[in-house]
Amino acid sequence: MTQHNQPFGFKVQQKILAFTATYNIFDMATDQQVFRAKRKMFTIGKTIIIEDMQGKEVVKLKANLILKNKWKIVQNGREVGMVKFPLIRFCGIKFSVELAGNEYHASDLMAYAFTARDLNNQIGFTLDRRILTIRDTYRIDVYPPLDPIFGLAATLAVDYKFFQNRN
Repeated sequence: MTQHNQPFGFKVQQKILAFTATYNIFDMATDQQVFRAKRKMFTIGKTIIIEDMQGKEVVKLKANLILKNKWKIVQNGREVGMVKFPLIRFCGIKFSVELAGNEYHASDLMAYAFTARDLNNQIGFTLDRRILTIRDTYRIDVYPPLDPIFGLAATLAVDYKFFQNRN
């Protein structure tokens, strides 16, 4: 199946000198920063907040307390989705996302690029970490009808689970 609508593209750059995981998020079409995301310190469980440029919370990601294999996506105090990771991982990365009444699945052996597809094989979002820069920089494309902020939130959970939390 082919995707007919153009995706909304984000470029995500991790800040190098920050106490917690902090991201600057840019609209790929305009190269303007549109969001900021950072892990909240001193919270029970891992929490990442995505804010607009005025500092208003847009979406919150909250990991389950012990295993961190499920991340709730919360908007306006309401759970709108969840990212789920397998408890046991042999190689590569695999995850599923429940968003807006759809379920998306993705995996990648080398852990550099993901394409999350729904049960009808339609692309929901992609994550490409192959951009070579000094600081972590990657591209996210979110395809309609999925809301771009939800695709962005899901990919930040993936990034934190597998790349920020590895030490």
